Amino acid sequence: MQKIGLNSFQLKFIALLFMTLDNVDILLNQEPFPYYHIFSRFVGALFAYLLVQGFFHTSDRTKYFIRLAAAGIIMWGGNKLVAYLTGNDAPIGHSMFLTLAAGFGAMWVFEWSRKQAETIQSKLVAFTAGAIICVMAMMYTEGGFYIIPVIAASYFLYKKRWLLCLILIAIGAVLAFTSLTYNSSGEIEWELFFAVNCDWAMVSVIPFILLYNGRTGPRNGFSKWMFYVYYPLHIWVFTVIGTFLQ
Repeated sequence: MQKIGLNSFQLKFIALLFMTLDNVDILLNQEPFPYYHIFSRFVGALFAYLLVQGFFHTSDRTKYFIRLAAAGIIMWGGNKLVAYLTGNDAPIGHSMFLTLAAGFGAMWVFEWSRKQAETIQSKLVAFTAGAIICVMAMMYTEGGFYIIPVIAASYFLYKKRWLLCLILIAIGAVLAFTSLTYNSSGEIEWELFFAVNCDWAMVSVIPFILLYNGRTGPRNGFSKWMFYVYYPLHIWVFTVIGTFLQ
């Protein structure tokens, strides 16, 4: 019997559509409409959640990690090249592949600590190493400050979906609190809160998590490489076109 809900491929496709919306300002050189970023804040969190599902379902974690890391390095280099050729630095900073690769690596270390480490000392060393990877990724990768916590929560609460949702709400609350800024009169800058500092809206990922039916969807070259190709390509194309439209 087919499970009700959305499979991994369908969720990734939805995420890519909203990712495109989020980056359309690169193409138009302006925001398409006010507060539009808030509608796509779930994208990074959804890819983080699906990364954890892939970690447990993949038959080859080594190849999975290499794909993410290689894609991250290629996109980083491509961003630099496109920025240099166009004189437009819009692509700089877009490389969520490296964030996901770091999260995948941290999970791998945590999994070794939990399942294969034979002594308490080795478990502690491995767990500490995984935690260090998480902290470094939170500090230095795109969106890492909230994507990495989502990966960690999704990993440690694997198959505990409702509890995970509660943790995500807590993460969103922390992000909301730390996103508040005040003007010289001591009033909250609501414009910034909803238009710029809106990563707290990642809690909108919860309905998509609850809709996930545990299936991967079609298994073919298109479904496997869609994200790896489309993500950097649309950034580069938007940058080139946006440069000529300036």
